[in-house]
Amino acid sequence: MQQILNGILEAIEDEMNAQKHYQMLAEMAEDPKVKKFFEQLRMDEENHEKTLRTRYEAFSKMLEVDKGE
Repeated sequence: MQQILNGILEAIEDEMNAQKHYQMLAEMAEDPKVKKFFEQLRMDEENHEKTLRTRYEAFSKMLEVDKGE
């Protein structure tokens, strides 16, 4: 089960890296539409990160309950 938690942590890290990448591209963009496009992608990745963190917490708690039984 630890392998699953580690996989979720890796996915969280990937989402954070994608956010940084899209932020950099947004900052480089001169066209406001392109800038907005990359800012939206960054926000999407931010939401993915939040979802993964919530699922990580829930899965961790589930494992703690299973260990207690």
